[in-house]
Amino acid sequence: MKRRFGSAILRRPKGLPVRAVVFTCVLLVVTGVLSAMTVLIGAQRESERHQLNTTRSLVMHMARITGDFLAEGDMASLETMVEQTAARAEVRRLAVHDAANRPLVSAGGSRADASAVVEVARRVLSTRRLVIDRTPNNGLALGAPIIRDGELVGAAMIMWDGSAYRFQVFTALAPFLLLLACLGLIAVPLTAHYVRRAVSPLGRLARFAERIAENGEPAPIEIRTGDEFETLATAFNKMTSRLDASMRQIQEIAFVDPVTRLPNQDRFIREVDYFILQAREVAQSGVVAVFELQRLGKLMQTLDPEASRDLLRVVAQRLSATVATVDKIVRMRGDADPPSVVARLGFVEFGVFAPGLASPSDAARFAQHVNAALSQPFDWRGHKLILSGCCGVAMAPRDGRDADAVIRHARMALSAAHASPSRLKVFTQSLDREAIARLTLEREMRAALERNEFRAYFQPKINLATSRIEACEALARWVRPDRTIISPGRFIPLAEESGLIGPLSDAILREACWKAASWSRAGHPVKVAVNVSALQFRNDRFAEQVLAVLRHAGLPPDHLELEITETVAVENVDRAMRVIAPLKEAGVRLAIDDFGCGQSSLAALSKLPFDVIKIDQQFVRSLENGEQHAAGIVEMILALARTLDMEVVAEGVERRESQQFMLERGCHWVQGFLYGAAVSPPEFAELLRRQAGEDVEAEDAA
Repeated sequence: MKRRFGSAILRRPKGLPVRAVVFTCVLLVVTGVLSAMTVLIGAQRESERHQLNTTRSLVMHMARITGDFLAEGDMASLETMVEQTAARAEVRRLAVHDAANRPLVSAGGSRADASAVVEVARRVLSTRRLVIDRTPNNGLALGAPIIRDGELVGAAMIMWDGSAYRFQVFTALAPFLLLLACLGLIAVPLTAHYVRRAVSPLGRLARFAERIAENGEPAPIEIRTGDEFETLATAFNKMTSRLDASMRQIQEIAFVDPVTRLPNQDRFIREVDYFILQAREVAQSGVVAVFELQRLGKLMQTLDPEASRDLLRVVAQRLSATVATVDKIVRMRGDADPPSVVARLGFVEFGVFAPGLASPSDAARFAQHVNAALSQPFDWRGHKLILSGCCGVAMAPRDGRDADAVIRHARMALSAAHASPSRLKVFTQSLDREAIARLTLEREMRAALERNEFRAYFQPKINLATSRIEACEALARWVRPDRTIISPGRFIPLAEESGLIGPLSDAILREACWKAASWSRAGHPVKVAVNVSALQFRNDRFAEQVLAVLRHAGLPPDHLELEITETVAVENVDRAMRVIAPLKEAGVRLAIDDFGCGQSSLAALSKLPFDVIKIDQQFVRSLENGEQHAAGIVEMILALARTLDMEVVAEGVERRESQQFMLERGCHWVQGFLYGAAVSPPEFAELLRRQAGEDVEAEDAA
């Protein structure tokens, strides 16, 4: 239907010759008619001019003769002349008036003619000039003054018939008009023939364009007319050749990655879709494996664009060679079997489609071989590189009705592979359910943020020197409307992954500062520690926002302690110092959270103006479990803190022995279930009120 519609549009110009013929013929006819009308109008005007010249001469001649008769007093001759002249067919009335406009002699005409002649005589006598007047009854009245010796003696008037002394225009021009009509009858068919012949190349050009629309690549058109049509045909040929080259280039751009020359994601999707379509008719199965080369992205960030492209090409060649080798080992591919398709799907993401693998175990083995080969070191520009990769695998058509679904499930398995020791994961329905559950939880978290369901709970921190609650740590808790509390272990990782950790941490910081300020105003001043997320710390306005919260809450800056993980702190030491400088100047305390769990540099940590080191609870737990070297590690951290003049907080303390160990070795603060879990603000306020009355033992606090 679409092709017929397009062809109909292309065939429309075939009526152009007819329209050109009709237009030219109409133009000829109109030109002939206008020419004839111009000649007729000119002839008509010439006839009127001839009439006026003739009648004017006659009336002037009559005025001279009449003057002679009047001078001689020969009235009889005058009357005879008037009667004879009035008897002519073209003369309707003739009259002679004296200077007082009294008729001397008159002949012929009706009353209307007589009245017209009298009026003409009056005008002649008043102006002493020749007067010409056309009357409503097709008469032409002319009057001339009779002057003798310079004196006006009268007026001579003649009224002629309107057609007097005028020639018949149509009769005179009949031969010319006939000749013009004959020329028109001859010119129209000749013009039609030559116009149709002149525009006939348009039909060939239209058919050529129609073939372009239908086939895309028609044979070149040959037109040798020596005019614009030949130029147009040449331009058409050049256009089609360039269009063909452009289409090939567009297809290459659309389906080939420009850097690696591998198929891109669109081509990869087409290959998988075609396989799935065939699999519905012939029972067969294939594997879609998505590989993410994690270190490749970091390497490319340190290289210039040309070097990055070269590295990508080397990686692509290495991956293609590896897949070709694994094809022979795992798939046992012969010459007749289709090869696996290798494509670049993203910045550091590659896809492999291997048809003919029927079971998930074969798929896992195939991907494992490829992944192992990619993890092997290779030389590039004098450097030995190792690209560790993760792989997600999905089966086609088992794991999706189309390519998009299969690739999506492979990427879902890739996300799970990051946490797998083998760095490889085969898609299962449980992964799909987990993904749906995570999406549902993320949606609920966004709604919970809007409803302010994330609240700050406070865990007591005991000053070992006084055995009193003098500080606390604000921890996030998700309190649903039905009062059920969701564990942070469920929503914190998802919040970090989805970017919700930023607004969540901001909400906890605001509530912690407001609560601490209210307790201080009630006479129970405590220092509050708040965890800082990596997303918060990367905000250039972080310090400004923290200080604004302190001002609004009315909390002294030295009552706030910000806990920053060592990994975030040493990520960019210079930037970290710029960010925390305003906070230190204001008096905010800074703590290194989870010390010893990251990959920090002691040199970098020594440059940062931290006040507190937090011993991670895994070290405290190792100490309580009696693990080897646990005590030595804790003592080393305490010694480091003393050297750097920093306070130490031990978290996760659950036994009194651990408390005593920390006290004896100079630890300043402890927190953990021995003293109580995180509680709601009213419950923590109750602890502070009870402590104000009497010291709170560990058992009471618990």
